[in-house]
Amino acid sequence: MRMNFRFDVKDILEGLTRTNTKVMAALETYGNTVAKDFESYAKANRPWTDRTGRARQGLTGYCIVRANGVRICIAHTVDYGIWLEYAREKKYAILEPTVRLKSPDAIKAFELIF
Repeated sequence: MRMNFRFDVKDILEGLTRTNTKVMAALETYGNTVAKDFESYAKANRPWTDRTGRARQGLTGYCIVRANGVRICIAHTVDYGIWLEYAREKKYAILEPTVRLKSPDAIKAFELIF
């Protein structure tokens, strides 16, 4: 006895696309939260003394959405930010210390999304 079985993958593919869109939206939302957390931490824990406040105010965290995930960034917006990060044996650096300290918790939380 012969049985015919038809299987339409269209609905499955559409469901996977919707799921991927939802996951990417969740990643972006959480990525923006993490970026602002990095920014807040860096501003509160900067190792230099403010003179004008520009360097502190110019610390910014942001999230970039990529095809395969998100990228969390933190940066200076002042032109002398590079000197704060690399001069005087990194005495006034805040970007790398922030990323090293805050990244493990962020990565664990990202894993929970999946």
